[in-house]
Amino acid sequence: MTSDGGGHRSLSGDGGAAMLEWIAALALAGGTSLATAMAGDAWEGVRGTFGRLLGRGDTNQENRSLARLDASAATVAQASAEDREAVLSQVAGQWQTRLQDFLEEYPEAREELEALVEQIRGQAPEGHAVRVTQTMSNNTIHGASFQIGHIGTAGDFTIGPKP
Repeated sequence: MTSDGGGHRSLSGDGGAAMLEWIAALALAGGTSLATAMAGDAWEGVRGTFGRLLGRGDTNQENRSLARLDASAATVAQASAEDREAVLSQVAGQWQTRLQDFLEEYPEAREELEALVEQIRGQAPEGHAVRVTQTMSNNTIHGASFQIGHIGTAGDFTIGPKP
């Protein structure tokens, strides 16, 4: 990772590819975890923690993050039963993108986000899982990697108990 002197970081160099791999995996797990929490009772318990994580000590950034989180939670809450799975998948995807950008800028937040994902997994009620479908093909992972959740036979990724 390099810095351009203006506080912006770049994922270049030998470790860049390996870093992108764990960032992508953790962003997927984080986005799915957020959607899982928003759909259940865990949301109020993790909302503030996610806001603080994303704020990185900046109160204004924390408040902006909380506003985005609340807007996503409201979208989930307002979804009809027939649209719920699609809405949850959309919200998970949006937060996956945001978390990937966040982790690229703040890779030192990795352990905090991993702990939040594990906290949400531990609070997911039996039989409750958010399904997020990702299409990936011809991928090769070099170096260390990890999986949080369950990857089904069709490549479905879930947080919480196996459906």
